[in-house]
Amino acid sequence: MSAASPSHTHLVPSSLLVSLAATPCLVAIVAIQSAGELLEQLGVMSEEIFRGDRLPVLHLPLDITIDT
Repeated sequence: MSAASPSHTHLVPSSLLVSLAATPCLVAIVAIQSAGELLEQLGVMSEEIFRGDRLPVLHLPLDITIDT
């Protein structure tokens, strides 16, 4: 072998490997952001439920007597 020829050849270019590795990372980032927005919306919806606007009206008796 001469010094000018490489001793090994790459079967897959490194730029292709980098692009294939970057795709799952980008998908994971988008999925995490979507999950965060979903959890935030669930939190807002649960606050609305417990705020009391949608709870039934309780009819309490008005003539409460306290024995002392």
